[in-house]
Amino acid sequence: MVGATPSWQFIGKVHASHMTELTGLEAFSQAAVAPLAAWPARHPGRQAMGYFCSYAPQELMHAAGFTPVRLRGTGEPLRHADAHLQSFSCALCRSTLDRAVSGELDQALAGVVLAHTCDTMQALADLWRMHSADSHFVDTVMQPANLGTPAGRDYLVAELGRFRGRLAAFAGRQLVDSDVQASIALYDERRRLVARLHGERRRLSAAAFYAILDAAQAMPPEEFNPMLADFLVRLAGAPPRAAGPRLFFAGAILDEPRLMALVDELGAQVAGDDLCSGMRHFWGAVGDETYPLAALADYYLRRPPCPTKFHPAHDPGRHLVDQARRDAAGGIVFVLPKFCEPHAFDHALVLPTLEQAGLPYLVLEMEQVPSIEAIRTRLQAFLEIL
Repeated sequence: MVGATPSWQFIGKVHASHMTELTGLEAFSQAAVAPLAAWPARHPGRQAMGYFCSYAPQELMHAAGFTPVRLRGTGEPLRHADAHLQSFSCALCRSTLDRAVSGELDQALAGVVLAHTCDTMQALADLWRMHSADSHFVDTVMQPANLGTPAGRDYLVAELGRFRGRLAAFAGRQLVDSDVQASIALYDERRRLVARLHGERRRLSAAAFYAILDAAQAMPPEEFNPMLADFLVRLAGAPPRAAGPRLFFAGAILDEPRLMALVDELGAQVAGDDLCSGMRHFWGAVGDETYPLAALADYYLRRPPCPTKFHPAHDPGRHLVDQARRDAAGGIVFVLPKFCEPHAFDHALVLPTLEQAGLPYLVLEMEQVPSIEAIRTRLQAFLEIL
């Protein structure tokens, strides 16, 4: 969780029999919480390019010579955001804009890439251009809102081509297909490794699992991939954790690490998730088609859409039930950032399907600095029901 202030303080609080798990976790947990200001020192010779959403094409940023780093919300007091964004905007946009206006991100980032997902994010793009240094790169990749429209593929290939051209001009280098293909292969390998990690969740605490996923979104893949491959070899010898109620988490980005530490403390397990910063971010693979922009466009069009997108063949309620059943979850926990309208609308749409399927659910509305004790009370009551 680059730039975030909360600590993964509960990662080490596991049974002594899980020392195999702990021996490889320190580097991941440090990368997950390392401040962006430390990027030049931690990764000399690499330039970070910020992004907010997995709809931003990380492979193109990487092929241009940058390391994509996901920007996350923090619980730090806001100093500047109220002058630019309404108080009913989400904490992610408000806290990141606050850091941009203060100049905190100028030295750490070469620029920022946004995806056109919601109205607040579109406003953030314009505000970022106004307050970032002239030498910084700022662009929004405009994916189609209707992923099933016949013109969607041609449009998205053209939009990715426009973005590649602008990024290449900023980087001062040609962005040839072979460079993009090499970056696709690197990020596909990361997705495969995270899929393997998902298969070993029973051996990990929830806090540890999501620390690794946060590190994946904060580290150069050239460093992260071999670290995770080595960790997976050692993790295979660790015993499973004690069985507890199995939860499936759904919703937006998870910027509150204390939540997963609380799940561990209460003796539950996270069997799976459909979170923007969780497994949805690492879904599937792009593949190695001859024309890499077409491969990227096809990937974005076929992956299960987030609530900011629509596909006529996608039933969000059925999709959520199928995922929870696949992971043998006994209940679903929705993590909904306050004032995030797309996720709130999607949540209302899926409830009838969950009730018909008999899946219990809990809704946790997350604020910039949520009351962890209030969350504890609600989560503990939900676990008692399960």
